[in-house]
Amino acid sequence: MTDNLFSRPGKNRGMKKILSALGLAAMCTTTLFAGETLQLKLVPERDSVLKNSPQEIVVKIDLSAISEKKKSQRTPLNLAVVIDRSGSMTGAKLEKTKQAAMQLVDRLTPNDIFSLVIFSDEAQVLVPAQKVEDKDALKEKIESIEANGSTALYAGVKTGADQLEEYLSSKRINRVILLSDGLANVGPSTPRDLRRFGSSLAERGISVTTIGVGDDYNEDLMAGLAEASDANYYYVQDTEKLPQIFAKELGEMLTVAARDVRIEIICPDGVKPLGFIGRAEKFADQKATVNLSQFTTGQNRYLFLRCLVDGKQSEIASAKASYTDELNGGATGSADDVAKINFTEDQLDSDKSVNGTVVAQKELMLTAVAKDEAIAQADAGNYAQAATILKKQSAALNGTFANAPAAVQSQIRAETNNLEDVSDSIGGFGSSSFDGSATRKVLQSQSYNTRNSK
Repeated sequence: MTDNLFSRPGKNRGMKKILSALGLAAMCTTTLFAGETLQLKLVPERDSVLKNSPQEIVVKIDLSAISEKKKSQRTPLNLAVVIDRSGSMTGAKLEKTKQAAMQLVDRLTPNDIFSLVIFSDEAQVLVPAQKVEDKDALKEKIESIEANGSTALYAGVKTGADQLEEYLSSKRINRVILLSDGLANVGPSTPRDLRRFGSSLAERGISVTTIGVGDDYNEDLMAGLAEASDANYYYVQDTEKLPQIFAKELGEMLTVAARDVRIEIICPDGVKPLGFIGRAEKFADQKATVNLSQFTTGQNRYLFLRCLVDGKQSEIASAKASYTDELNGGATGSADDVAKINFTEDQLDSDKSVNGTVVAQKELMLTAVAKDEAIAQADAGNYAQAATILKKQSAALNGTFANAPAAVQSQIRAETNNLEDVSDSIGGFGSSSFDGSATRKVLQSQSYNTRNSK
């Protein structure tokens, strides 16, 4: 048995803390005005900066969906479920997967489109794309799945996406749900290959939710595919939770408030955009665009923009979000806001204007970045350096505790404990606590959820 963080005596407490931190992405939502489906708000980390003094400012770009549902009819689904049936899925993994898929079918309606693809050495269409009219027949097909063979993951996803094509429509939610427990070993199999494929699907209006089961799959590949199409990524250790995961994913699709969200951010002359924390989008000619697939009712997503201000320009960034409003019959919606700062000649005044909530939330986002950096160092065998990165970030995060609101303080406390536990484990046990263990997947999943506001 692998000697890792979770199998060593006395480490159960750390295991529980690490797993409980998986939900740390949730943050306080913004109050919405009645009648708006999405609201956009830009909040600088401080209201006043020193006059004529160049300095970096971080702006929180906060986009929130209305919490109450305003229509009786939901957007119909065009859904392809893609299931790994390779030999490693034998037993509880496949049985719980089938149970979860059958429960999902039970909640669909005749207005929804469902298809089912299985893959091992190659991909096979078990249920061609069709309206959900005979649920018993669909569930019989699901129940018939047996495990055997290798893992042609790329072929599975591609076949699932192909099934969506017949009914592909801007008036439907077009989604692939991929579940796998193993390494892709047939066909394209690198994270770059799958990320590129995910991006091409996103351009066609298709998103791919990925569910990784157990500790043998490639988390970089599964997370990269989901992130490229702005979907969800789940790391599932306990197969008993698979029905819950499927239910959560379907629940989000059934409560979509806005889709095809496009946020354009502009910095005026005199402000140099330095990029987003934890995101890859780049600025060109003072402009950047971020595309997000959808918002569910009550969902809050956010970006953190770093910019260098010259101490002369009061407006530092503007943003406009355009989207398809699913709560208003698919109409085009929009929201916009501007971030402005004041000037002072007193450093104390500037310090007093710091927004403790934004600073703490920014540091939580930087924690996700630190986890990615620690993973990279550990992958290279630099375990001491990985531990140092996590400990340093724990201290930085803890430094924001006093000025953070109570709701954020609880996140900070849980996350600092999590960072300390993982850094102690990696620093003390090195490869035995990281290589081939759940630690890497936990860290990577936490980072994914925070960076993507999941």
